[in-house]
Amino acid sequence: MRTLRDKVILITGAGGTVAGAVEAAFRREGAQLVLIDREAVRVTGRAHSFNTPAFEADLSSFGSAQAVVAQAEAQFGRVDGLVHLVGEVVMGRVDEVHEADFERAFATNVQTLFYTVKAVLPALRRREEAFIAGIAAGEAYGERAAGRSLFAAAKGAVASFLRALDAELQGSHVGVGIIFPMGTVDTRTNRARLSEEAARHLIHPDALARAFVAAALSGEGGTLLELPVYPPRLPVRQVV
Repeated sequence: MRTLRDKVILITGAGGTVAGAVEAAFRREGAQLVLIDREAVRVTGRAHSFNTPAFEADLSSFGSAQAVVAQAEAQFGRVDGLVHLVGEVVMGRVDEVHEADFERAFATNVQTLFYTVKAVLPALRRREEAFIAGIAAGEAYGERAAGRSLFAAAKGAVASFLRALDAELQGSHVGVGIIFPMGTVDTRTNRARLSEEAARHLIHPDALARAFVAAALSGEGGTLLELPVYPPRLPVRQVV
């Protein structure tokens, strides 16, 4: 995209911590946001502060995804982009996780992405320039992490789906971006369970938000398809 100004961008999973940073970053670039979450109450405050609509949608069915895209098109007359941030972190070693964990990992991370992309593609193909982005994980970029096998598999599927989608969209005006947090993201939950020293290495959501904006604005002369975002570099503490 040459610019995000006045572009209508759907953001799913809009009530999350990373989503809040992404929404603020895209709004600063002049985008018109459409916030989508499975619980409208999670995004009511943000929608008010950004002066933008909030829609409640589960996205676990194609019909639900189609309905929310139709609502956005009816209100704004078009849709220019999608940033898909739905997806639960499912922890546990292979011999500890259950069937329900498997279903939750793939339903939230992969199924919602597939249905939402399928629902929004017709609208995006009608635009002169458009954009789709999703969030993967370091495990999908080649890192290994014991105790996160299902999450790694689901995020690997997310990354593979978006890579294949990018290939399918070659020759179109629809760009694709995949953001890979290469470490733990700084959320209230993650910070509470870590030591003060470990918390210094958390990836701030603003860093991920900047990566999403950079990917969205790429395309002329080169594209940013895969963007790994690493933990911050910290000065070495001197031992006296």
